[in-house]
Amino acid sequence: MLQFRHLILFIREYVIKIKNQLFGQSYISMPFQVQNSCIEGQHPLSQIQPIRISKSRILLAIILSISTAFLFALALKYFKKLYQLFLFIECSDESIATHYRIVANSGEEFICKKKMMYDKPFFVFKMLKYSFNASTQFYQPIEFETKCKTLAEIINLSSKQTREQKIKHFGTCQLKIPIESIFIYSLHAFTGPFNILQYFAVAIWFAEKTVLQPVLILIFTVLTVYLNYFLYVRSRRRLQQLANIHQDVTIKEADQFKLINGADLVPGDLLILKENQTLNCDCAIISGDVIVNEATLTGEGIPIPKSALPNQNSIFELEKMSQHCLFEGTKLIQVNNTQENIAIVLRTGFTSLRGQYFRNVLFPEPPSMRFYIQAAKFILEIAFIIAVVYGFLLIEYLPMEFKSSILVLRFLDNIVWSIPPSMPIFFQICKTASLVRLEAKGVIGNNADKVESAGRIDTCCFDKTGTLTTLGFKAIKAFPEEEKPILDAIMGCCHHLIKLNGQLLGDPLEIEMLNFVGWQCNFHNNPVTIEGNGKIYTIHKIFDFSSQKSMMSVIVTDGSKYYLYVKGSPESINSISIKKRDDLIEEFNLNAIKGYRVLGLAYKELQQNQIDQQREQLEQQLNFVGLLVMENPLKSDTSDIITTLKETGLDIKVISGDNPLTTIQCAKLAGIVNQDNEITFLDYNQSNQEIILQCNNNQQIIKESQPNSIQELEQFLSTQQELALTGKFLEYMFNKGNFLIESKNSQNSFGKQQSKEKIFTEINQIDIDDGSFAQIAISIIKKTKVFARQKPEQKKLIIQIIQSFGRQVLMCGDGANDCSAISQAQVGISFSEADASYTAPFSSKSTSLDCVVKVLLQGKAATMTIIEVFQYQISVNTLKFIAVLFTFLEAETFADFQFTYTSIISNIPLLIFLCLSGPCDTLAKYNPLDDQFAIYNQIQIYNNLIWGAAGLIVNFFISQAVRDVHTCEIDEPIINCIPKPIDELKKSGDIQSVMFMSLMFFFMTFAINLYISNPFKQRYFRNYLLLLWTLLGFILFFVSAIFPKGGKWAKLINVNDNAFQGYNWIMIAVVVIASLLGFITQTILQKYLPSKKKIEF
Repeated sequence: MLQFRHLILFIREYVIKIKNQLFGQSYISMPFQVQNSCIEGQHPLSQIQPIRISKSRILLAIILSISTAFLFALALKYFKKLYQLFLFIECSDESIATHYRIVANSGEEFICKKKMMYDKPFFVFKMLKYSFNASTQFYQPIEFETKCKTLAEIINLSSKQTREQKIKHFGTCQLKIPIESIFIYSLHAFTGPFNILQYFAVAIWFAEKTVLQPVLILIFTVLTVYLNYFLYVRSRRRLQQLANIHQDVTIKEADQFKLINGADLVPGDLLILKENQTLNCDCAIISGDVIVNEATLTGEGIPIPKSALPNQNSIFELEKMSQHCLFEGTKLIQVNNTQENIAIVLRTGFTSLRGQYFRNVLFPEPPSMRFYIQAAKFILEIAFIIAVVYGFLLIEYLPMEFKSSILVLRFLDNIVWSIPPSMPIFFQICKTASLVRLEAKGVIGNNADKVESAGRIDTCCFDKTGTLTTLGFKAIKAFPEEEKPILDAIMGCCHHLIKLNGQLLGDPLEIEMLNFVGWQCNFHNNPVTIEGNGKIYTIHKIFDFSSQKSMMSVIVTDGSKYYLYVKGSPESINSISIKKRDDLIEEFNLNAIKGYRVLGLAYKELQQNQIDQQREQLEQQLNFVGLLVMENPLKSDTSDIITTLKETGLDIKVISGDNPLTTIQCAKLAGIVNQDNEITFLDYNQSNQEIILQCNNNQQIIKESQPNSIQELEQFLSTQQELALTGKFLEYMFNKGNFLIESKNSQNSFGKQQSKEKIFTEINQIDIDDGSFAQIAISIIKKTKVFARQKPEQKKLIIQIIQSFGRQVLMCGDGANDCSAISQAQVGISFSEADASYTAPFSSKSTSLDCVVKVLLQGKAATMTIIEVFQYQISVNTLKFIAVLFTFLEAETFADFQFTYTSIISNIPLLIFLCLSGPCDTLAKYNPLDDQFAIYNQIQIYNNLIWGAAGLIVNFFISQAVRDVHTCEIDEPIINCIPKPIDELKKSGDIQSVMFMSLMFFFMTFAINLYISNPFKQRYFRNYLLLLWTLLGFILFFVSAIFPKGGKWAKLINVNDNAFQGYNWIMIAVVVIASLLGFITQTILQKYLPSKKKIEF
């Protein structure tokens, strides 16, 4: 009695808790915030709530699970809210917590177990450790502390913990790819929602004394689960092989050199850098300089020079000091042997940059569930219709005095048929087959869900250099001619090239520049010397290219004087020059308009006491002396591919870090914008606070201080068709409009809330404070075809903005600067070596842009096939339900083998072969219409069902009319001819045989009718396996229907004997005519109401 009272009190408390949750009343403690770090990558957390698991509730859950045949346990598994509310209690005292409820920035919630380390709590989320910082009252990921510290302080900090403590705190220096045990995998797989449905169906079939079909279904399920487990393990092991970096490394510890296993490296270790070494950690160089290859990270095989941080007392910022940092996966191809090359280890394991890439692969963004949610709703609607129809037919069934269990089992059986449990398996086959075809064509994919996303793309964005154009350059001229000596000196010295095995390596632009000058570099000397103009120049210091400054510089000496030589963006150089060179800027614009790559060249004479100054001090007051004009030609197939994409209606955009005029001309040459169109590019001058609108040589300035500046901008833009904008103008727009992009999972809508405008998509939420300016900004971005002078983070931002309009975006780029944008897009394609394929969903072995067409073709074909698989399974299962209803009228049902044939033998191979359908050779102007509630898709299903049902109805009534022999008098109602009560259904009979043979034919014709080749897939007859299986199905039907003993294989009654007066030919004619009518109407419907949508934006 006391236990019962406790149960009542708990239920009451639980109901109050749910009520408070629903109506927003506060009954919980305030959650803790998270201090985010860049090591979280694409998986940042927002809130942490300590919770405690209740032992009494666990006991109650066990009791409820056992008493409900574990249905309650399944409910806890699949309903996260129920799981959290039922088993856990929120607590304000963190010390009594056993778990944490984690809220990600995406809005998803997770439960993580609380763990202890040195009496301090922590938890692990997606391979990263998080702990509570008592001083800040924030949770934060565990990482080696570098924020707001100088490199010198970081080096001193490294000695505060022992190696054993660090290994326990930070983990080992290796990427351990988790592989679920076969037991855990099986537990998850066999308790999946569709598998549960299968068990329910199997139980019903066994209850109906049907054995063969449920046994085969169970065997098929087990084989499928363990085949998927085999593929899962193989994929994870392949990923582990990519992640593995096994080597011994040398560290410096207490002035002693020590050889250790690379997996034992910990943050703070001083790592000795050696040639041909592949790093398995992120580190900062504190001594020496090296040449590295970061191809496994970025896909770019260009050697990159890295050097020690010049000032260890400046605040260390890893993201801004990448030229002094080495990243995991980097290969050292050359080190400076004249000095000690040492780096301090900063990040290991999954906290490294490479570790973040692997986390993205292990925990990809969930795909859009719109199609699957709609499919589930549609299936439920069909199930409801079936239930209603069955209810009406009870009027006929009840007088037949069926045993109650037969009526109940038949009802449940019909409901099960309406929900095909094997459907997700065939969806996966469609996507996997597409990946296999892509790999055969030289495009490697690592995420099957992205194939389906490729079928919805309406916007394609491209990087310029290395994507639209080749990586090679050809120098055209140096201007002006009268400055040739100093220009030659700058071009001969201002680079960071190396020579390895007799081959000149480095940036292709710098190689061409040095070849153009013809100077000789002596790389064996230390420091490097260069001969030219009758002098020998010695490289004293190199400041590598900075995307923030858009320039690079070197300090050289000719033996008597020191110089700073600079090359970079002409605009940037002109802005920091002593004298503004309008003549050079004019020449630059003229060449940029022609599509040439133009570099500004400048110099500055230095005093000896200046050579150790900071870069920021040196790169001021320059002498801007000339330009280097270079040609960066388009790839041979760029124009053709862009033309193909534009003809399909796709919105094509360029997102580049290059000069606006050069990028505009490249876009014109590629055909992205019309060559005859005038393109206006928008820029922003921060110092003068003015908007610059330039079209050819015409320039308009809009002062931000003008009271009508927004109206003036709006008026100007209303007359322009195509635009280009710079990164500075993009930054201005976001600052002006107070845009805030957050990750959200919400509906695509546009509304107002708290005086803010918001744009929602499944991916992002953009908050806008300034509504009037926001509309202009949105209009600008929609109309913009060319985005120039964009930094890497701005490229990602542009993709986010485009997605916020409801667009489906593909991003194609060639390497490091495009990684963020590629990962943000629904579909990303990179040009990389095979071992770097995990950095993008798709990676092309070839540099041809044809890879974009290949991915889109496969995506459209796979999406269309998935729709057809869904429609086919719904159609055949519903038609089978109708056939069984007719057999029920004579107390008959299909035999075991007949059920097996209609559910497995006939359909499963057909669906597998359907999933293997390849794409068309040409790209369509449409995307598949994946809205299951669209009238076009509804009609496809109902058209087949109507004609199929009509054929069954006609055959049923004709079969009764032509028979002259019955178990009772011919004129007596059939209901009186069946012995009552009916305790068991007959598994052989005339109606049963007629219905079975009709289904045999209709199942084949449904595959033909629902197959939509044009404009997404190859013709039906080109899918040889599908065609052969269909023909075999038709042959088997005609053999069974025509020959007297042809149906014995399925225990069919001969409907060609005297009793049926040759009815078999009538039956054949009915199903053929019904199928032809279905095919004709389907053809007409596809012509006038096609299952496709035109690509529009």
